[in-house]
Formats: sequence, C-alpha cells, structure tokens
Amino acid sequence: MIGFGKYGKTRNLEIISLSDEKLMLVDPTIEGFYDIVLNYTAADNVQAFIEAIREVQEVGVTPFYRPIMDPSFEGDNIVFRKGNIPAINHSFSFWKQKAKKMFAVEGKEWKLGTEYQYYAFLVHLINLLVAKGWEISAAISAVVHDSKELGNYRNSRNSKNSQDNLEKTGSREACGLYDLSNTFKILACSNEDPGLWLAGARYCDDSYDFPLATLNFKLGVDFEYFCSVGWLVLE
Repeated sequence: MIGFGKYGKTRNLEIISLSDEKLMLVDPTIEGFYDIVLNYTAADNVQAFIEAIREVQEVGVTPFYRPIMDPSFEGDNIVFRKGNIPAINHSFSFWKQKAKKMFAVEGKEWKLGTEYQYYAFLVHLINLLVAKGWEISAAISAVVHDSKELGNYRNSRNSKNSQDNLEKTGSREACGLYDLSNTFKILACSNEDPGLWLAGARYCDDSYDFPLATLNFKLGVDFEYFCSVGWLVLE
C-alpha cells in the first residue's frame, strides 16, 4: 500500500508486554527511592546534582518503563535487540513522531523521556550500583564525575572509538543495563518549550568531560545530532 510505511503505525516487533526482559521499571514513588542521593554528604562539585535530584523529587515523577538498551532499526521498525547498530543521527522531531507511531504496550504509550525522568533513572542506577556492592561515593562519582566504568567512551577499556566501529546495541552491561554512553540520548523538555536535551556522551567523548549526568540544552529540534538516539520510555 503506497504510503503505509510513512503514515501507518510503526510496529515494535519485540516488546508487547510490560514484563518483557528488555524493559526496566523505574519507580520513583517507592519509599526511600531518593534517600541515597539526598542524604549524601557531598563536596561542592556534587551538590548541583543533589539539588537537581531534589527538584526531581519535588516535581514528582511517576513510574515509567525504559528499554535496557539503545533502539535500533529493523526495516522501518524500532527494535531493542543486542548486536545491532544504534539508530543514530536523527532529529528530536524524528524521534517524537516515531514514538507516536509505535504501538502501546498494555496501555502505556511510547514517548521521548524528559530530563526529569532521565535524572530519576540516574538515581535508580545509583541505587542498583549500591545494591550490587558499590560504595555510595563510588556509585555517585561514576554517574556525576567519571562514567568510564559504565559505558563506551574514548578512554574506556577496550573502547570502540570510531563510527565505523561503533559499539553495537546491548554492549557493556551495568546492573542489567546496556549502552549507557556510546550515543547521546535525546530527551524532551518537561516544560514543552521549543528545544531538547542531549544527555550523557558519545563514543568519541572522554568520560570525565561527559559523565552520564551531563545534560546539554539545544534548540534545533529538526537538526540531526551526530551519534544520538531517542531515549524512549513507556508511560
């Protein structure tokens, strides 16, 4: 059918249930969710992150699901599958429209996650690292200061640091999550102002310059950001 691929729904071939192993629930409403970060006695260079998390708590982020790896394409369809090339080099507008065309999962709709949801996710990651045995200071530092151990950076161990040799999806596991860097994550603005956020880092960045907590605001919603993917969530 002419035009069906452009105007019809974009079927997600794999995720049809919220219990799918490719999804992770982030539930900021759990009692004590923010405690590790908010009760941390921080040096000045962590205080800004703590204050940002305090704002996230005050806003009140509701539970959401996020895929455990970067999106990739199978034909025109979004999939979350290990070993693929990440779906890089598209604009915010592209991802916003792509999410709208994806089928809901048990009543939850796909969308680009916001900066508040992303920071709630970082708290979730810190909680997971601590539960795994990391010292609190080390877990917070790995998110805020230097994320070398959590993703693919230019200075990471055995890094893939050229676009021709970009790490495939499902690489570098950390607490059941993958692809925490390697590509910028495109986020929506929670206040719906024109613009977007680029979160984290790409393979060609140094981990201490672009830790996971890095957010950069951009105005170009139609610009194709190099080595970036949409940070999709189900809400």
